[in-house]
Amino acid sequence: MAAVLPLFDKHELDAIRYEREELLKRLQRGGMDAHSRIRTEQKVKLLTADLIRLELRMGLVR
Repeated sequence: MAAVLPLFDKHELDAIRYEREELLKRLQRGGMDAHSRIRTEQKVKLLTADLIRLELRMGLVR
């Protein structure tokens, strides 16, 4: 059964997923100093937490 998503939440969810994927790609490429890598990893963790919270709020995760 498909869930009907509020438009605002759908846009927010898409934006978080996109930003997280871009940061993960940047981490995989490498070539950054340790400080930048740590900051980027922290940002990925925060975006993942935001993504999970939003999915829970929208009822996408059981």
